[in-house]
Amino acid sequence: MPRIRWKAQLNSQDIEPLIAIAQASIAVMQAAIQTQQAFVPYDAGGAQQAVTTVNWPPAAPNHYATTMQQHSEMVAVAASTAPPPIWQVNAAGHVVANNGHAITGANYVTNLPHCGYCTVMLWVLDLPLGAPTAGRYNLAVNLEYTVPANVRNNVDVLSRLLNSNQGGNAALMVLKRMINAFLQNPSADWVLQVGAQFVTDNAVLAAAPPGTVVLDWAAAAAHMVDVNVQYFGNHSLLVTLWKIVYQGLYENVD
Repeated sequence: MPRIRWKAQLNSQDIEPLIAIAQASIAVMQAAIQTQQAFVPYDAGGAQQAVTTVNWPPAAPNHYATTMQQHSEMVAVAASTAPPPIWQVNAAGHVVANNGHAITGANYVTNLPHCGYCTVMLWVLDLPLGAPTAGRYNLAVNLEYTVPANVRNNVDVLSRLLNSNQGGNAALMVLKRMINAFLQNPSADWVLQVGAQFVTDNAVLAAAPPGTVVLDWAAAAAHMVDVNVQYFGNHSLLVTLWKIVYQGLYENVD
């Protein structure tokens, strides 16, 4: 019976084309951001003192500082979407207010310019940008930029990061084609199931084509993969795909 067969290990030849996809996607997003706001200089050292304030009346303002593990912008997202939440990361991967009000620059503000990573993440999450940059934060080379779990686990966030912030079927097909590199199965022989959708390289269908092997996204995301490339190593597919995004970001910031 046909089954999913994972590669034992990937190397730089396998992973570099995937990084190129992420890099190109991020370049498009950076260009889109700059049509609305010019990038400003970034001080990687000063950013360690960044504080993001969430002002959501009638509650008093909450201030979130950068930690050793997480930038203040992401600390604020995590806190604001944690119980009892004022905001949520919706199914489409956007941060929205539970009361339906728009989140504006008066509600979410950082006292220093965003690094290049936060700039792109806030754009994808549809949160207000203060001072965007293409700046590379300290230790970015480690590919360990931390986002809240409800962001990391949102397949729409991940797939849009790989597809120039364009979601829907096109983004899911990009995700499926990325996963091809991790499998021994020919790409036409398997489909990726995301919820009730079945994703091939070129279509999103209501049912899997006859004779294809189905790989559920939840199972795929948790599967451990080994990438013999510095700063990648042995991690879940989900973490590895995020590392690919971060490497793409790394190549687009300085």
